Amino acid sequence: ALDGPIKVIEHDATFFAELQEGQKTGWFFDQRDNRTLAARFAKDADVLDCYSFAGGFTVQSALAGAKSVTTVDRSQTALDLAAKAAEENGVADKCTFVKAEVFNHLAKLANDGESFDLVIVDPPAFVKSKKDIQQGSKGYRKLARLAAKLVKPGGYLVVASCSHHMDIDNFADQTRKGLLDATRKSRLLFTRGAGPDHPVHPFLPESEYLKLQLYTLD
Repeated sequence: ALDGPIKVIEHDATFFAELQEGQKTGWFFDQRDNRTLAARFAKDADVLDCYSFAGGFTVQSALAGAKSVTTVDRSQTALDLAAKAAEENGVADKCTFVKAEVFNHLAKLANDGESFDLVIVDPPAFVKSKKDIQQGSKGYRKLARLAAKLVKPGGYLVVASCSHHMDIDNFADQTRKGLLDATRKSRLLFTRGAGPDHPVHPFLPESEYLKLQLYTLD
């Protein structure tokens, strides 16, 4: 019998997974190496982590020396787990947790004149079936536009998709269009997939579902 969240260790950091009531498996190990990658750009940075779930990007960024991390998710359960992880790892003083719908909150932050050195958007699947591709593509483009407007000049943007129907070419194209909509000049530094413990089966294209890109914006 389980009695509440269990501890999960990732790269010497401790997190908490809710296996009974949380999302899917309770923890997304597939982003493990990508969280480390993003954290490389977090030192002395003001970080915005959207769709934070249980705080993977948040805590790793804080441990890497972020000045501050603003953590946004619409699930209070997820935010509570993220806050618990921040406390466990001794970085709670750097973290602010906001319960909000991400698209609306990104627009509000821009309207308030806020900006960040590193913005991370790792949403749930926008495209759950082929019929959702057109609408989901618009969602990824809009998300990139809203997020890009909050990145300081010389800062970094991390965008991800876990929709296997959204292939890397379409995802990259929608992201590029979103950056253009935001009138931001950009350079693509990394394109990544899942960690090596989530290998791609050569005859199962659905296993190549995770995509992540890291840009620097002028």
